[in-house]
Amino acid sequence: MTGFFYRQMAKAAQLEDVNPGQMINLKVDLALAHDGSGPEILRLFRTGGRRIAACSRVLITLDHCFPAPTIEDRIFQRDIHHFAKENDIRLYEHGEGVLHQVVAEEESLWPGMIIIGSDGHVATAGAFGAIAFSVSPADFVEAVGEGVYRAAVPEQVVISVEGPLRPTVLARDLALHLAYRHGKELKNKAVLLTGSTVDALTVSEKMSLCNFLPESGVATALVLPQGERETIAIRVSGDEVGPMLVAPGNPGSMNCPAVWPPEKITVAIAGGCSSGRLDDMKIIAEVLAKNEVHPDVTFIITPGSKSVMGAMDKLEISSTLRNGGAVIMPPGCGPCPGKHFGLLCDDDTAITTTIRNNPGRIGAEHARIFLASPLTVALSAVNGVITQPGN
Repeated sequence: MTGFFYRQMAKAAQLEDVNPGQMINLKVDLALAHDGSGPEILRLFRTGGRRIAACSRVLITLDHCFPAPTIEDRIFQRDIHHFAKENDIRLYEHGEGVLHQVVAEEESLWPGMIIIGSDGHVATAGAFGAIAFSVSPADFVEAVGEGVYRAAVPEQVVISVEGPLRPTVLARDLALHLAYRHGKELKNKAVLLTGSTVDALTVSEKMSLCNFLPESGVATALVLPQGERETIAIRVSGDEVGPMLVAPGNPGSMNCPAVWPPEKITVAIAGGCSSGRLDDMKIIAEVLAKNEVHPDVTFIITPGSKSVMGAMDKLEISSTLRNGGAVIMPPGCGPCPGKHFGLLCDDDTAITTTIRNNPGRIGAEHARIFLASPLTVALSAVNGVITQPGN
């Protein structure tokens, strides 16, 4: 097979070419994990007596449970600290931020590099043209122990988005739109994103786009490097994309907020790996500079990294958010994994920029969670009801 994706897969497997469904051994350029999957990874390393192959670069962040909310979490943090030192692992353990943002800021990422990660959203690195696969802790341990990742070559699907997005539509909305309209076509595929709309997005926006697509069950998602030519399978016009909303449920159902009655909310959440970048913070600050958070709403904001928080402070975005009634958390995942920092109770209705809204995701089983863009979340936070941008 020809084309960028298959060429890079063949190169990493040291083969002339590859075909969909073929089992190959990929040389891993970067392996990623965090404290959500870390305890199981550490257990497997110790019980299996494995060592990390010299050719494997491994990076781990403490972002799900930092600072430690339980004694057990703190014990793991001390254990992984020593393990990282013994095995030349790059460990971010001082609140540097959420894994995917830290990787984008601190690592050299290039088109076609092979990344594996024991996390569902490592395809965020696809914004840089990297080919990133989510793996189980067991597969992670095997891959870094052997220095190669054994995988079946997925079939690719190329999506072209042409034409400008509406002013109230963000990259997050585009990702939700693609999942809603084409989710069945994307399942288990390698999704390559191209077109004038995609090319015009900032790196931050491309990260938001690639970050959410794994929720459609894709094998990986990446932005096709400019200059590469592929046969386009799905064409999307930018003006057909509107502000999106994912309703509570398992799985959640997506639609445009206009079809929903103005439902009252009690919690709004923005940030983390999905929408915790500086561009996102600027959008939220524009709303809170003119409006205060509704008195019945708790608005929790989690910057994606220490670097983002520093820029927020320098640009006085932090003070704008606080003065507007929001609560700023330390950099990291925030409430999204349901570990600490803003858990919901059964009576809560929340609108968030987080990744998933399955029952119990952010605390209580019966809490209602809507997913949307940072703009929709911010507007809803100040109005106290789910609000469609532009209305």
